[in-house]
Amino acid sequence: MTFSRATSTDNTSFSFATQGLPLAVTLALAFSVRRMLELSMLVRVLGSAETTGEVTALLIDKTGTVTENDQRVNRAWIAGVDIGPLTSKSVTWASEIANKTRNEPTLDPRVVKLLSILLAMNSTITYDAKGQILRGAKAEIALLRFVNSMNNDELFVATIRKYFPLVKLFPFNASRKRMCTLFTLRDGINDDEMGDVIVRAVTKGASQDVLNLCSSVMDENGAHHPLDAATKDQLSKKFLEWQDDAERVLLVAYKDIERDLITTHEATNICSRMSASDAESDLTLVAAIGMCDPLRPESTKSVRLCRRSGVAVKMVTGDSLSTATAVARRCGILDEKDMSTEATMTGEAFREAIRGEEGQEIDQSKLDAIWPNLRVLARASPQDKFILTDGIRNTKLSGRKEVVGVVGDGTNDAPALRRANVGFALGSGTECARDASDIVLLQDDFSSVVDAIRYGRNVFESIEKFITFQLTANCTTIILSTGCALVYAKSPLNAIELLFVNLVIDSLASLALATDEPSDDVMRQPPSDASNLITSTMRLNIFTQVSYQLAVMAYLLNEFGPEDTQIYCCFVLLQLANQINCRKVTTEVNVFKGATKNKLFVSLLTSEILLHVAIVQAGGAVFHTSPLNAGEWLRCTALALGAIPLRAFFVTFFVSLFAAFREEDALHHH
Repeated sequence: MTFSRATSTDNTSFSFATQGLPLAVTLALAFSVRRMLELSMLVRVLGSAETTGEVTALLIDKTGTVTENDQRVNRAWIAGVDIGPLTSKSVTWASEIANKTRNEPTLDPRVVKLLSILLAMNSTITYDAKGQILRGAKAEIALLRFVNSMNNDELFVATIRKYFPLVKLFPFNASRKRMCTLFTLRDGINDDEMGDVIVRAVTKGASQDVLNLCSSVMDENGAHHPLDAATKDQLSKKFLEWQDDAERVLLVAYKDIERDLITTHEATNICSRMSASDAESDLTLVAAIGMCDPLRPESTKSVRLCRRSGVAVKMVTGDSLSTATAVARRCGILDEKDMSTEATMTGEAFREAIRGEEGQEIDQSKLDAIWPNLRVLARASPQDKFILTDGIRNTKLSGRKEVVGVVGDGTNDAPALRRANVGFALGSGTECARDASDIVLLQDDFSSVVDAIRYGRNVFESIEKFITFQLTANCTTIILSTGCALVYAKSPLNAIELLFVNLVIDSLASLALATDEPSDDVMRQPPSDASNLITSTMRLNIFTQVSYQLAVMAYLLNEFGPEDTQIYCCFVLLQLANQINCRKVTTEVNVFKGATKNKLFVSLLTSEILLHVAIVQAGGAVFHTSPLNAGEWLRCTALALGAIPLRAFFVTFFVSLFAAFREEDALHHH
């Protein structure tokens, strides 16, 4: 009968060990999701709040993630005349052009008007009846504000778009890197700035792409000159210098499709038959626009935190390699050690490097040779981003699996967001991107990604805390019950006492240990690993505490026997002391650090203590306990509290010992 009772005790302990863990996981996830929402992070998939703690590689955009997505025109090259950079936000582009061209060379006002019309017509922005912008891309809005500023008229663009009908549009896409529009004058109207032209094509896009399509260049007087190789090379170097200064360079060029006065219907038919290649050939270069997008103030710190915590940050952008490299260098994605040719790459070079011998299939071994050192992938297509995400997920390079997080805001990012282990969509992004994501960053803030990783690691840490607490309590219970059954033919803890420990103490402990705010320490550790939850520090703590608790129980059993209430009293107090110990599952010595900030932990621990005192002192009829005097309480409390300095000593001693061994080994190898 006694052995049956001991077996029942062991089964009860194991049962609640397995049932308590899902409760701890659920509580930790619920707490993290609620706190993340308070920090403007909407978790759409519950499991992603945990997976963020495992992220080892983070693929981010440039615009809107690292930068503010507050596009501004910083300088311009108009028909051979350099304008800007602006010295002050209060200076208008009209006054800047006037100041720059006061002496030679004088920029003909008709050239400025021509550029204004070209930019106004090469846009997909929507206006309301009052000429106010309804919606459009940030870069286009910045360009049209630049046009309005050049003409000292806030409604200039809206007026022009009413005056010149837009006939056809070849939109910007990831492969073309440019946009082309065809527009006409109203039938029978002749305009000085437009000459006799009725149909005109305007192309705006990436500097190198548009420059290669140009056969002539306009000078400051509006005359056309052939664009020879020397001039093209000189302009390429100029624009590259702008890009090295983290500016995005857009070129504006045009072509006259039809010079004869024709009817609107005929002009429309000509445009409808026109292909993009025809409209974008033999262009005349008019201007280059240098646009800047300031870094977010928190970007550098966030990148540094990610890299320090073992998360490899990689920028995947459609911008030019020079612009992307400059921004990556400023925010810390690239440092002195990453300036090799392997750290930066264009999408075209990436695609060529990862293909197999037949040029069709992706060669995982070739991809594995690239991605660990890759920091910047510029002029990348959505497919490049997807391939990189998939390749990192499928790699077998390291002993652990790679977990990929992807940040995106556009419809083109949706495939990569879905393929990633965790997809982060910017709140200002498209609906398609948000639907494909796991977490929506409502503030469009890169530091929110770091906060998500911090809370994800906190979920794992909360689970590790509970596992440490539960394994310690259950190992002690099993060994104690089995040992006493063999030695005394009786278990010192009856079933009702163990039910109280498991139902009340363990449940409240899982709640208390799951509600700690993530500390800064979690971002000083490597990414969490779901396949290796029990760390060496946890094993040390479990072994130390189980040994100490068994030693205390052996002392009390030898002194007072298995039926003494002090056995049960001290056993529960030992679990409560270990609950405090389990607040830290790392090498942190001070287990009380930050405890006062967690009011729930303090209130739950206080409730557990008061409930335990009430059961010991007044629960005799149900729990078969007898009241203890002050001396007995003091003895049990002192023995229980001894577990706290014991943990601190062993953690400090073994950490120092391991550090000494590593230092000696390093000196030996050196």
